Amino acid sequence: MKLIDAHTHLNWEELYPQRQEYLSKFIQAWWVWLLNSWASDAYNSKGIEIARAVEMLKCWNVEMLKWLDTQSIEQFNNESLKHLVVKASIGYHPWCCDDGEITEENIQQKIIDLKKLYEENKEYIVAIGECGIDTYYPGSENFLSLQKKLFTLQCDFAKELNLPLMVHIRKNFETAFEILKNYRDMTIYIHCRGFGPEEVERLKRWSVEMWWKLFIGFCGNVTYKNAQNLRDSLVKVPLDQLLLETDAPRLSPQVVRGTTNHPANVWYIYEFVAELLWKERSALAEQLENNFRKIYSLSN
Repeated sequence: MKLIDAHTHLNWEELYPQRQEYLSKFIQAWWVWLLNSWASDAYNSKGIEIARAVEMLKCWNVEMLKWLDTQSIEQFNNESLKHLVVKASIGYHPWCCDDGEITEENIQQKIIDLKKLYEENKEYIVAIGECGIDTYYPGSENFLSLQKKLFTLQCDFAKELNLPLMVHIRKNFETAFEILKNYRDMTIYIHCRGFGPEEVERLKRWSVEMWWKLFIGFCGNVTYKNAQNLRDSLVKVPLDQLLLETDAPRLSPQVVRGTTNHPANVWYIYEFVAELLWKERSALAEQLENNFRKIYSLSN
């Protein structure tokens, strides 16, 4: 049974220094696939670096295997490495507007730089994002106009490349979807879904009208005791549109809440969701593997 972390952040500063350790735990537990996402210049580069290193591992070079910092090199074999897939997405998070990385003066150049990064590393990159709208924190409304411009430019980029768009929306659902409704016939992944079942129903209707290949991801917070709204949303998502993710290092599942989240913790989310949906874990894992292959056009 292969489990997948559809959206994680080994390239985040909290996990990156121990990325070998966390990746090792992930591989030791299951034959797995994961996607590192983030959205700033530094994190884009680190995500690509990790994906490149894993491809080197698959050449079955013992010296390269030591990169994993494991106690027992012998536990790995050609079969487990053959199933290992680590890819990256690149883009700019709406927070980049709030923290000054993206400005009115540099936004066009940043998109040009993003396109150059893709052309130089396209074998490791499978999506654009995470990008979107986030006005959750005090003062972020002041940057809404710039967030909208940044999101639109990245939607254009994903459309141009025919790549999936990984979308982050927090609080300002209506603004984000007024932008998305300008784009037909795209693959759209709404990651770390954080709105109610009503919005899920609207998304499903819009996906038909707009010819979207729609996928919706849920994180460890779906396991929290006060997250009934998320569970009510998840059960409305068709199984062939569902993905599970850790969004590590944040949102550790309830059973390990209070500890640093990492990709191997996706197992707890699978366990919880299988029980919630009255599905065998193996059947759920098979469906989510098919979904991951479909969204990113992966054949391995």
